[in-house]
Amino acid sequence: MPQLLQSSHEDYIHDIAFDHYGRRIATASGDRTVKIWDLDENGEWTSSSDAGGSEWKAHLSAVTSLSWGHPEFGQLLATSGNDGFATIWEERAEGSSGTAAASTATGFMGISNQGGNVDGTAGVGAVTSTRWIERARLTDARKSVSTVKFAPRHLRLQVATGSADGVVRIYEAVDVMNLNQWLLKSSIKVEADSPTELGVTSLDWCTGRFDPPTIVTGDSSGNVNLYRYSESNKNWGLYMKLDGHFNPRKGVLDVAWSPDVGRSYHLISSCGRDGVLRVHRLKKNSDGQNGSLQLESSQKLDTSMETWRVSWNVTGTVLASSGDSGVVKLWKSNFKQEWQCVSDVQGSLRNPASPIQLAP
Repeated sequence: MPQLLQSSHEDYIHDIAFDHYGRRIATASGDRTVKIWDLDENGEWTSSSDAGGSEWKAHLSAVTSLSWGHPEFGQLLATSGNDGFATIWEERAEGSSGTAAASTATGFMGISNQGGNVDGTAGVGAVTSTRWIERARLTDARKSVSTVKFAPRHLRLQVATGSADGVVRIYEAVDVMNLNQWLLKSSIKVEADSPTELGVTSLDWCTGRFDPPTIVTGDSSGNVNLYRYSESNKNWGLYMKLDGHFNPRKGVLDVAWSPDVGRSYHLISSCGRDGVLRVHRLKKNSDGQNGSLQLESSQKLDTSMETWRVSWNVTGTVLASSGDSGVVKLWKSNFKQEWQCVSDVQGSLRNPASPIQLAP
C-alpha cells in the first residue's frame, strides 16, 4: 500500500534517495533544506517533527541532488546545490551518558532529534540526539552542481559530482577517519553542443567489482556517454556513446546503472526531455580484469508519459520510472528480453503543495 508523506518542504523536491538498507529516506528541496525520514517499528515513515528524523539547511540555494555513502564508512550523505557546492555530511550521536559523543564542526548544523526515556530524561548510556555535521565543502565547480553520487564500496570512499560547467569531478577522502579532507583526483570534461547549455545533468557508477571504474553521464545536449578509468594512463576517457535524447527536445533528465549481480551483461536506463525512456543492454566480454563492454541493444519503452526519474531495485531486475503524470511505473524484462510495464501506481495530487513531489 503506498504511503503519502506529508512533507514540510516549502518548495519542490528535487531528489529522493534510500539508504543502503532501505530504512531511511533523504529528500532534497528547492527550499535549501534536506530532510531525513526513518522507518519506525510500525512501518510508518517519520520526519523531523517525530522521533528519529532530522532536517537542516544544507545549501545557500536549491539542493539539487543527494547520495548516501556506504554504511561501512558511517552515516554519510553527499548533497549538491545551485550555489556551486557539493557538501559531505556525517551524522553523529550526542548525549551518551550525559556527555556529548560527537565533535563540533563549522558549517550548517542539523536539528537535533530528542530521545531517551518516556519521562523525557536520558537513560544511562542512552543517545539523546543526533545531528548532521558538515565535514567538507567541495568548491571546485564554477557553476551549479547538478548531481552527486558516492562510488561503490570497493572503489574506496569516493564521490563524483557533475556540474553546469560541463565537468565531472571525482574526489576521494584522504583519510576515512578524517572526513574533513577530500582530494580532487580526476576531472572529466563533458563537451556540450552549446556553451549556454547546462552541462552534466546526471551520472551513475558501474557497480561491477571486476570492471574498471566506469561512469555513465547524461548531459543537457542529450548525450548518454560512458567514461572509463585507464590504469595504464592514469586518467578517464570516453569509452562508449549510447543512444541519447535529442528530438524534439534534447537533454537527459536522469541515468541509472543497474546493480551488478553476476550477470553476463549490464543494464543502464536513461530518460530525457524528448519524453523517451530507454534501457541499454551492454554485454560483458571475458578478457580478464579489464573486461570490455559491447552494446547489444537500446530498447525504447512505451511510457505514454514524460519520464523524469529512473531507479533500479537491488537485484537490477525491476526498473521504476516516474514523471509529471503522478504515476510510478514498474518495468520487467520478459523471456524475449523485452521490457514491459508490470505495474503502475497513481499518486494523489489533491493537495500538491504538501505531499512529496519531484521536480524535473
